[in-house]
Amino acid sequence: MRTKIIRGLIAAVAAVAAAMATAPASQADTRAAGLLLGQHQNLGGSVWYFADNRADIGSAGDKASSAKNDDTVAWLLFDDKNFSDRRYCLAPRHYVKDLHYASWNFGDKISSVKRLTTSSCSGYPTF
Repeated sequence: MRTKIIRGLIAAVAAVAAAMATAPASQADTRAAGLLLGQHQNLGGSVWYFADNRADIGSAGDKASSAKNDDTVAWLLFDDKNFSDRRYCLAPRHYVKDLHYASWNFGDKISSVKRLTTSSCSGYPTF
């Protein structure tokens, strides 16, 4: 009986740790669908969360090496602030493990992000 309780507690702690690894601690349990940018490949290191448009995401974009669209609509990731210059579309539920991939060369270069109103990336280059 005691072993069952300990195993249950270990599983619960592991589940909480996994949830906190993908979102800031204050949002681990309340985070809505959105865009995640990871400091390193495979969402490693710091992870930044966005729920709406940001014309300037600050230093987070200059450090982002991976991206995951955890939303039901597409997101645009821009090279410059104010939604300008190069852009790529990340379709719903898609995950880019390495933004430094030579075809995109978008790692450490994201400056603004825009949440679209549709799930389609039609008309935009995609990852």
